[in-house]
Amino acid sequence: MTAAPTTRSHRSTFVTVVGWVFLALSALAGLGSLMTVAILATTPAATVNAVVDRIAQDTATTNLLPAPYRFMMHHVYLVASVKLAWWAAVMFVSVGVLRRKEWGRRAFVAVLGIQILQLLVGLVVGQSIGISLASQLASRSRSGEVPPGMGSGLALGGLLIVGVAAVLLWLLVAFRSARVREEFGSSARAA
Repeated sequence: MTAAPTTRSHRSTFVTVVGWVFLALSALAGLGSLMTVAILATTPAATVNAVVDRIAQDTATTNLLPAPYRFMMHHVYLVASVKLAWWAAVMFVSVGVLRRKEWGRRAFVAVLGIQILQLLVGLVVGQSIGISLASQLASRSRSGEVPPGMGSGLALGGLLIVGVAAVLLWLLVAFRSARVREEFGSSARAA
């Protein structure tokens, strides 16, 4: 007698490691967001508003911020809740990836795309704010120079963000590949 062949699909170490890494990262970020929501929930609204108003009075700094950032500054409860919901969703998607669910793979590709977009927008806005702040500081100093290390700090921060975005882009391409799609049982078309 011959044994019946098994049709168990191959589970790559790559997908497993990526799933666990994103599960751990989203759990940690989710706990941080949960802590922020808890702190905001237990702090009187008048205190939170007083702190935001005090920060907003520094017009030299707040005027450098684009309108969406000023909106976020005045809506801390909304921002904290959205961050908590985002990291809970990423955690849920990571479990779907670990269980090799097709919806998990597709949602993970979407999560990666959103994170890359967020990083690149944050890079452009952050660099713009940093350059504006540097020119403002230079105009106030006697020598007319930017404080030492500010330019290299902006460059290093930008390089780090571009590096993280490149890794996320590589993961996005990998999770759209035929090899990974087959592992999730969807070789029909890329998502």
